[in-house]
Amino acid sequence: MTDIKKLIAKQKHFAEELLAEAREYYAATGPVEVKTVFGDTPVKVLMPFMSPKEFEKLTDVHPPRPAHPTDAPLWFNLHAVARNYPGVVVDSDDGQDDLRRIQGDEIRYLWPEIFDEMPPEDQRNFHMAVWAMHVWEPQQRRERKLNREGDPLPEDLPLKDLIDVIVAEDAENA
Repeated sequence: MTDIKKLIAKQKHFAEELLAEAREYYAATGPVEVKTVFGDTPVKVLMPFMSPKEFEKLTDVHPPRPAHPTDAPLWFNLHAVARNYPGVVVDSDDGQDDLRRIQGDEIRYLWPEIFDEMPPEDQRNFHMAVWAMHVWEPQQRRERKLNREGDPLPEDLPLKDLIDVIVAEDAENA
């Protein structure tokens, strides 16, 4: 095999390894839990991870609100993205509910209605979970990887734990 063929084969193998590593990382991420109470019933809202491509599609249909302080640093309307987040599951003592209902020939997704009825502080916690999972954590992971070699330090928290810490700190500061 000529040197150029060896180089091409090595590059092809490297690209496939990168894709496999990214897919493995995405498959192992999430869901994130946000606790809330409806009436007297405590529940956990489970927010699944979306790949960057899926998240981009969601944010494309929810552009930032003009001059809105939450949306200004983002490329999307955080409230609308949280309210329309796909695949959310509600977990309670009675089991899990994927919030999908068949009505005639259509499947109705109840998450937007559930989200609208969440207490405002829990809506903010869900906003924080979306932001942390899709904006903050990727930025932090990128910075960690660019600023040092090797795997994350043992004291680095998994994404779910990072989001729990951020939400808890936000609740304390409110």
